[in-house]
Amino acid sequence: MPMPDVFQLLSDPSRRHLLEALRDGERSVNDLVDSTQMSQPAVSKKLRLLKDSGMVALRKDGRQHLYSIRGQPFREASEWLGFYDRFWQEGLARMDELIGSEVPRRSRRKT
Repeated sequence: MPMPDVFQLLSDPSRRHLLEALRDGERSVNDLVDSTQMSQPAVSKKLRLLKDSGMVALRKDGRQHLYSIRGQPFREASEWLGFYDRFWQEGLARMDELIGSEVPRRSRRKT
């Protein structure tokens, strides 16, 4: 799944709430309705979007639909964000070095 799709899906608070409810493991639609205070049609619609994106998996057990989180899209998003984390950390470290080398020069001039 392309990264912008992951972030677009995560931008909705109710979808994030569903994902948080699935963190501890597989849950039925009825469990998710009870824990989110959303209607069953709303939960089902949001779960369908999450399933179609690959962020959650569906397992049918008789008449029950059980959902669970799939880790791969989250790993990909984390790796993508990791590049920018390293970029900023390295940039800030260089800025600290530059500022650190400027401080002694300025203090020498005032003396």
